Amino acid sequence: MIGNPLTHRAAAAARGILAGLALVLLPAVAGAGVLVYESKDKDHTLELGMRLQPRMEFENVSTANGGTDLRRDFMIRRARLKANGKMQGVSFGFEWKLDNTDQFGAVSTAAVENAWLQYPMGGGFELRAGLYDQPFSRDLLTSDSRQLAVDRGEVSNVPSALGLADNIVGFSLYGKSKSSRVRYTAGLFDNRFILANRQDLPMLGGRIDLDLGSTKDIYQDAHFGEDKWYSIGVNGSVQSGIENAAGLDDSSHTAGGVDAMMDVPFRKWRVIVRGEANAIRAERIGTGENNTTVKMIGLGILMMKQRFQPFIRFDQQRGDAFVRGGRTDITYVGANVYQRGHNLKIQGDLRMQAGTNAPIDGGRLQAQIDW
Repeated sequence: MIGNPLTHRAAAAARGILAGLALVLLPAVAGAGVLVYESKDKDHTLELGMRLQPRMEFENVSTANGGTDLRRDFMIRRARLKANGKMQGVSFGFEWKLDNTDQFGAVSTAAVENAWLQYPMGGGFELRAGLYDQPFSRDLLTSDSRQLAVDRGEVSNVPSALGLADNIVGFSLYGKSKSSRVRYTAGLFDNRFILANRQDLPMLGGRIDLDLGSTKDIYQDAHFGEDKWYSIGVNGSVQSGIENAAGLDDSSHTAGGVDAMMDVPFRKWRVIVRGEANAIRAERIGTGENNTTVKMIGLGILMMKQRFQPFIRFDQQRGDAFVRGGRTDITYVGANVYQRGHNLKIQGDLRMQAGTNAPIDGGRLQAQIDW
């Protein structure tokens, strides 16, 4: 029996990804962030760093004749230069990006990814202003360099389409309890997906985090060592008075979500479980509303002296009509190989989407250095 050649090609590509992961179980050394300046009183500091993510992808894409074709692509998914430090108590962060180099169908353009100042206000409060991660969604607040899968999924892609992107311009107030187990923030932001002359009112967003275990590095999908993490987050966002081309109030956007993460030692392993659910409503005056719900749950097991982490992640998107046509189910399976934590690692995953003709809809293999 000959079988479907596309199935054989997808299976061969999947075996190539898994073989590539096996080749990197070797010790290596990576650097940390470089401190290039520190004053005698340590009140002025400057650190420099970089991130590089070469990637290979394959995907089964639809063709004009109704079939599918296996497409392969090599790219530099992300290239970043970073700087951070403080001056007279004011912290700052800056990141310059040149992403998607040689990616099929993409135009690589250099741009600012992060640029912010954070001022201590006293009483445990701080004020941040500039371009940075807005307080919505654990998936968005977790850097793409710290994800369980190779990249983020639908649980953050759908809110991003309404302006709830991970990087946005605005200002926000941060606060926390004395133990740092409760953290909260609220701010006002521009919606980068709506013209400025059509949004007289800014987007209001806020978040509360409750950390019952460790309070450090709460936004990452693999921790190392023996500490325990138990984290719960609740967030929301609203923007009203969005105008149409005639200058009349036309629509409003509201969103809310809850997420949780547990990462604990288990015998000789570490086990992480992470879940998130977001509900988004886009309401247009006179024509009704569009409601979308996105969910995600992921499981990873860190083993082999905390170097190897197989994982599975499930994403679901549901529209107003809870039928197959308004629903998308995607499962990712893969593994991460850590040579020096998240600073130096290899990631690979396979994507399987319900309702398609292909048994494997895509795959990614990515190397990363980040310091």
